[in-house]
Amino acid sequence: MLNRIANKIINNKSILISTHQNPDGDAIGSELAIGICLENLNKDVTIFNQDDTPPIYQFLPYSDKIVHQLDNSKEYDLIFILDCADHDRGGGNLDKIISESKVINIDHHITNEYFGELNLIDKKASATGEIIYSLIKEIPAKITLPIATNIYTAILTDTGSFHYSNTSAKSLKIASEMIKIGVDAAEVAEAIYENRSLAELRLLGLSLNTIEESDNGMICSMVVNNDMFLQTGTSAKDTDSFVNYLSSISTAKVAALLKEISENCYKFSLRSKGKINVAEIASQFGGGGHRNAAGFTIQGEFREIKKQVFKIIRQRLDNYLSRPANHQSL
Repeated sequence: MLNRIANKIINNKSILISTHQNPDGDAIGSELAIGICLENLNKDVTIFNQDDTPPIYQFLPYSDKIVHQLDNSKEYDLIFILDCADHDRGGGNLDKIISESKVINIDHHITNEYFGELNLIDKKASATGEIIYSLIKEIPAKITLPIATNIYTAILTDTGSFHYSNTSAKSLKIASEMIKIGVDAAEVAEAIYENRSLAELRLLGLSLNTIEESDNGMICSMVVNNDMFLQTGTSAKDTDSFVNYLSSISTAKVAALLKEISENCYKFSLRSKGKINVAEIASQFGGGGHRNAAGFTIQGEFREIKKQVFKIIRQRLDNYLSRPANHQSL
């Protein structure tokens, strides 16, 4: 599949690249890495995202070239959709072209729906950026410093700074190679993890006051609502790292951040430890993700949907804990 996609790139000129709504470090780093690579090969490249680039990723090379409106009169030879498990997550103008036969779907989510003409899905990859690295090598094309910075960022963020269970020998090897090319690991870490606004920290403080835990402490939750956004002058994009504070609680096996998107509409971000598969939980509500990190959006009255979701989480956790130690997989 790598070879087939590489040949498609070589034999075509106009290429559109996009990713999911509310893009994260892996999504943005992956699309920028392949975008820069293709431009270096003299391709006509457009990178489209429905949503703005979060401030912590605006340091990335080429990030200012991302557009948020598509020229409907323009035709593309190839359409790359990266880090997107299903076509509905693209949103906006992307939905109008996602069904075309030109789509190349590159992803590492276990819930991917294989919606492209060509589907390069590596569920063992730590990040989509890891797959993009392999594709660039297959073309073959030179990995310049701007490309390396984006690949490194993609892998760094989706492995949780190399401490999530998806961190592998391959992901560390690629990260090492990017540093050898010239990536400044300290600068990247500072831009992403030490670049918070005072307003975001005030929002975090309000959210931390909402933490609840189950009787045994294994399920922890936290809420961010519109009143908090208004009070602090922040928005949903300022909450991406909040769920990590929950998962750091020593007794927590499953952590859930409940984020109000609009009236009666909430996004759940789930994290887990060990073999507890929150992607399976998210899939029951139309979402998806990875074994230890997943999410979904749901509409309804807050108390009712919270009760519904946490009933499923408790059932899954009870099922997991009741299995013999050598068969514990949820």
